Amino acid sequence: MHKFLTGVFLVGMTVSPSWAGVLTNLSFTSNGESFVNNTIVDGTTSPLAFTLTTNLAQPFLNAADSTVSLNYGSYYAISFLEFGAHVGSGTVSFLLDGTSMFSLEVTFPDPALPSGNFATFALPGGDLVTVSATGLAADRIRIAADGGGLASDEFEDAFYQFNYTAGSSAVPEPATAVLFGFGAAILVLRRWKR
Repeated sequence: MHKFLTGVFLVGMTVSPSWAGVLTNLSFTSNGESFVNNTIVDGTTSPLAFTLTTNLAQPFLNAADSTVSLNYGSYYAISFLEFGAHVGSGTVSFLLDGTSMFSLEVTFPDPALPSGNFATFALPGGDLVTVSATGLAADRIRIAADGGGLASDEFEDAFYQFNYTAGSSAVPEPATAVLFGFGAAILVLRRWKR
């Protein structure tokens, strides 16, 4: 019986998802790649700022140099609303766990209006990244390279909804079914031994 229980435990361990990726090097590009907001220190591009979604005045999650590392969660991604606004053909991209680049050609909607998801990434382990326009605006960033852009300039900026969702929050873990079956088997064995 001990070997059986150990085997079931190991099966549960191997089928339960252990994915917990980190997103870095996030980028929005448009206008033939001449409009760029990103979280990459390169001395030339303005930041893509990230905050929590509690309100429009939340502190930046970006480091002072504009880099950021995102775990699962719901965020505002902030880019320009007036000059440099992302509208029409472009790309959304990021690096997963420092090794896998994900890039998607998109059509950026009017950032002044709410939209449905215009970018959806299906990641390993069932994780999901979605991006949509919120129609919200506030003065948060400016046209300056890297961390120098993490300051206001009297022009309102566009807020996008950026969601990074764990696969297990949408689909039950396979291990849940295994453990349920294991519990049921123990109950049957106990009743059978009586």
